[in-house]
Amino acid sequence: MIIKYYSKSFLLLLFLVASKQTYSQTFQKKDIRLFSEMTGTGGNAVADFDQDGDLDVFMVSRGSFNTGNKNSWSRLLENRGGFFIDVTESSGFSKQFAGKVTGGVKLSASWGDYNNDGYPDLFLGHQNKSQLYRNNGDKTFTEVTAEVGITSCSPCNNTGGIWWDYNNDGHLDLYMAYLGEPNRLYTNLGNGTFMESVNALGLNDPGRTWSCQPLDANRDGWMDLYVINDFGLSNFYINEKGKSFVDATETYNLKNTGDGMGSSIGDFNNDGFFDIYVTNISEIKSNPLFAGSSEGPFKNVGQAQGVGNAHFGWGNRFFDADNDGDQDLYAVNGMADLKYDNKFFKNLKANGTDKFTDWSSASATDGHGNGMAVEVFDFDSNGFLDILVSNVNDEPYLYQNNTANPNKWLQVDLEGIISNRDGLGATAIAYTKDNVIHRLKFAVGVMGQSIKPLHFGLGETQKIDSLKILWPSGVKEVVHNISTNQKIKILEEKGMVVGESFNEEDIQPIAVNDALPVIDKTMEMKAYYDVQNGAVTFKIKKAVEGIISLNIYSLLGKSIYTIKEKTVIDQDYTLEWEGHSKQGQKLPSGVYIYRLELENKSWYGKMLIGH
Repeated sequence: MIIKYYSKSFLLLLFLVASKQTYSQTFQKKDIRLFSEMTGTGGNAVADFDQDGDLDVFMVSRGSFNTGNKNSWSRLLENRGGFFIDVTESSGFSKQFAGKVTGGVKLSASWGDYNNDGYPDLFLGHQNKSQLYRNNGDKTFTEVTAEVGITSCSPCNNTGGIWWDYNNDGHLDLYMAYLGEPNRLYTNLGNGTFMESVNALGLNDPGRTWSCQPLDANRDGWMDLYVINDFGLSNFYINEKGKSFVDATETYNLKNTGDGMGSSIGDFNNDGFFDIYVTNISEIKSNPLFAGSSEGPFKNVGQAQGVGNAHFGWGNRFFDADNDGDQDLYAVNGMADLKYDNKFFKNLKANGTDKFTDWSSASATDGHGNGMAVEVFDFDSNGFLDILVSNVNDEPYLYQNNTANPNKWLQVDLEGIISNRDGLGATAIAYTKDNVIHRLKFAVGVMGQSIKPLHFGLGETQKIDSLKILWPSGVKEVVHNISTNQKIKILEEKGMVVGESFNEEDIQPIAVNDALPVIDKTMEMKAYYDVQNGAVTFKIKKAVEGIISLNIYSLLGKSIYTIKEKTVIDQDYTLEWEGHSKQGQKLPSGVYIYRLELENKSWYGKMLIGH
C-alpha cells in the first residue's frame, strides 16, 4: 500500500510496503485538475523528456489552437514523482498549429531521440502540417522541421510518425502515416538531417493509415512493418535488408479488411513469438488477434481467445496489469453517439486457462468517453502499470493501478551505443525458474509513440536467473542474477550499469495514526518530516548497539547520499536527511529510495520530494 504525508513545506513522503493481502485487481480514476481543461484529446505519448527518472506525458488536443482557449492547447505535462505540472509554455509549446478547419486538426505525438543525444525529441502530426521539435536538454524544445529536411504534405491528414531504425545504422528514421495519401519514409542521414526516400522504398501505402507496428517477423535482424488501414486492406511489408520492402500480407496471413484503426504488439501466450492485436469496428468485423508462430504465418485467434469484440475500436495495449507473468489487453472505443464502455481483457494463462475474460467492470476501467488513444506506464513508480486514455467527449482518464498482491516485477531501460540510443527494435528475454518472458522495445499505437522501460510481471519469482538482450545492431548480451522489484538500465555491450536490489520480503504494513508520525510497531521505526528541523527524520526506538547506515538512491539505483553512525544500546536513535546530495547540493523534486540498516534489520521505502 502507499501512504502519503503532506507538510507545510510541501515535502511528501511515500512509503511503499509489501502486504500479504487478498488478491484484487482494480484501478481508480485519478482526479487531475489539469485534465479538466483538456476535453477532446487525440493522441498521447509518454517519455522521460527531462531525464529525471520518471515518465512525462504529451497530450494532443484535437481542436485548432486558439491562444485564448485553453481547451485547444496540446499539453506537455512534467511528472514530478507521481503528480503532474503543466510545462507547455515554458518548454516552448506556447504557439501551436492552428488549422483553418475547426475540429480535429491536431492528431498525433511521437517521441524518439533522432540525434542520439539522450533527450527524446517530439514529432507532431496534424491536418495539413507536420512538426518536429528538438529537445534542447534543458527542458525546452525548438521546432526544426524545415531545418532538418522534413516537409509537410498539404492537404493531408498526418495521423502519426513512427520512429524506427529500418536500415540498422544506429539512427532513427521516420515513417509518416496519412489518411488517403501515400505514406512517406524519411531516412536519417546521421548528421541531424533527413532525406525522403523515393516511394518510401515500397512503403508508400496509399490506404487510410491509423497505426503501424514494426517487428522482425522472419527473425532476420531487420524490422518489418505492419500498416493498419481503415476502409480497406491492412498491409504487411518484409524488410529486404534496409534496401526496399515487399508486400507479404498473404504469405504471413495478416489480411484484415475490418476498418483497422488501433494496434499493439505483445506475447500473450509466452511462446516467444510476438503477437499483434488490431481494433476494427467489431460489430461489422471482429478484432483479430494474430498469434505469431515458429512456422512464420500468423493465426487469427481473436474469437477463440475472447477478445474479438471491443466495439468501435481505437487504441489498445498489451500489458501485465497484475504482474502475474502474462499480458492482459486493454482497448478503448467509441465514435459520436456510440459511447461504448472501454474493454479490459484479463489474461487467464497464469491461472491455468488459455483464454482472456472480460474484466472491464470489475477493474473499474470501463469508461465511455469515446476513447481515442491509450498508453500504459508506471506513472507513480510503484511497479504496477497505470492506464492513460485520451477521450473525444470527455477529459482524459488516468487509471491508477491499485492491484493488491505480492507479485514481483522488473522494469528495464535500454540504451543503445551501436544501436539507436532508445534501443527501439531490441528484444529482451527474461529467464526465471518457472517462465521465459519476451518483450519488444517498441510502444507504437494509434496516433502515438512512447519511449518507456520494458516491464516484466514475474509472479512469485524471487529473482531473474538471466536477462538476454538482442540489440538491433546484432549484439547479444546476457545479465545474470537480477533481483526483482526494481528498475534497471542496460547499456549496449556494457551490461547493467545501474540498478539496486530492494528486497521487501520482510516489510510489514505500516499502521497509520491520525497525525504524523506514522509508526511501524513491528519494526520499531518511524519516518516522518520534521517541520522544525526541515529534514526527513528516521527514528529507531530502543536501538540495538551497532553501526546504522542510511542510503538514499535515485529511482535508477544511483547512490545519492550515504551516512553511517554508531548507535548506543537500548536508546532511541535518530538520523536526519535534509534532501541534499553527498556534495551538499539540494536535490531536485522527484522520487527517491531509502534503505536503512542496523545489524540484522532493514527498512526500505520511497520518498517523494516536492519543492
